[in-house]
Amino acid sequence: MRLIIVDDETIALTSVQRLLKRRGIRKVDICDNGKEAVERIRQQEYDVALLDLLMPEVDGLQVLTAAKPYCPQTEFIMLTAVDDVATAVKTIRLGAYDYLVKPVENERLLLTIEHAFERKGLRAGLAGSRSGAIQVPASFSNIITRDPRMLEILTFADTMARSDIPILLTGDTGTGKELLAAGIHKAGETKNGPFVAVNVSAIPDTLFESQFFGHVKGAYTGADAEQKGFFEKADGGTLFLDEIGELSVSLQAKLLRALEDRSVIRVGDTKPMSFNVRVLAATNQDLEAACRENRFRLDLYYRINTAHIHLPPLKERDGDIPILAAHFLEQACRQHHKEIDSFSPEAMDMLLKEPYPGNVRELSQMIEKAVILTETKEIYPKHLSDKTQALPTYTRKLCTLQEDADTHVAFVLHHTKGDRKAAAAILGVSTRQVQRRVAQMRRHPMWSKIV
Repeated sequence: MRLIIVDDETIALTSVQRLLKRRGIRKVDICDNGKEAVERIRQQEYDVALLDLLMPEVDGLQVLTAAKPYCPQTEFIMLTAVDDVATAVKTIRLGAYDYLVKPVENERLLLTIEHAFERKGLRAGLAGSRSGAIQVPASFSNIITRDPRMLEILTFADTMARSDIPILLTGDTGTGKELLAAGIHKAGETKNGPFVAVNVSAIPDTLFESQFFGHVKGAYTGADAEQKGFFEKADGGTLFLDEIGELSVSLQAKLLRALEDRSVIRVGDTKPMSFNVRVLAATNQDLEAACRENRFRLDLYYRINTAHIHLPPLKERDGDIPILAAHFLEQACRQHHKEIDSFSPEAMDMLLKEPYPGNVRELSQMIEKAVILTETKEIYPKHLSDKTQALPTYTRKLCTLQEDADTHVAFVLHHTKGDRKAAAAILGVSTRQVQRRVAQMRRHPMWSKIV
């Protein structure tokens, strides 16, 4: 067994080291500051790390969050003089094995170390990836998590996937609804068929029938060749309808009819065409409230909602932030041909404190921007801060409400780098509303900076 003890008090370090050596544990390293501890834990494989929680500059929690993603099999035991339940829960959620309050009885400390070492041995074959994520059902391998709630969701999704029932996926923008839908497709009976993902909000009402049902040659001006619709393209597989809450009520009736009849008629044709498609739908809206307000058909809601899976926002699964950040760092380094080893403890602490209104997608974009900016082997807070890119400033002046609204939408779109969904989430409106306003403001002076 190899251990490291991290504490800024020399007496505590040497006394625990002597205790362990008396009990036959010879490979015991000591370290008196958090920053050095992060480097040593990343470079040397330890079975167990004892971390003092309260240390100057880089504390034990920062050491845990900065080191755990890179050494997932090391078990961390937190030691502190403060008995605080909230802090204890947070350390466990971030991957610590246990939380002990000083002074700790020798026998209890030794027993905790022994149990941590035993668990390390049991998990040694399960955590071979750098990300350190607990294994999830095979079909959902693209979803990185060690959050117990997420693991329950994926297990449920894996079970539901084996039937052909429609499933409604809900959750805030950027929580991974399309990734989950792709996993359900892979785990289901239609896995050998096509997976067709459609952003419903991006399709104009006038093109709905042509896009979903297809059209024959000459059906309308410009229809120079026949075109398969989404239902036909997904035949024998899965059709994923993203942002279904954005569909107008009149078009909801046409979609419902197709789902009930399991057939469509191409535009310009008279012959029905049958299809065999599994339908998955997703939205970030409250469809039950939309039904009460007559913005969404109740019969369509029941048709697409035989089973319901809700994905929690990233702020409710903050234990996943370190492993997701490590994964996105690796991914961005490959894409941009960079060699960056890690995040500084301060940078990881900053990532943990972010609110993430854009959820996992926002974290991914944040890491990619940092990778582009970084010229060192480590990412620091300055690389993650929005202050590194000056946002446009505006001089207040007398103007119409329309002009003022356009300026604000332009500002938000600049902040989200043109991401309409993320902008809609910040503005508190639908993606379609943002798209309509963008179509009206292409001559706005901020437009060149938005795109």
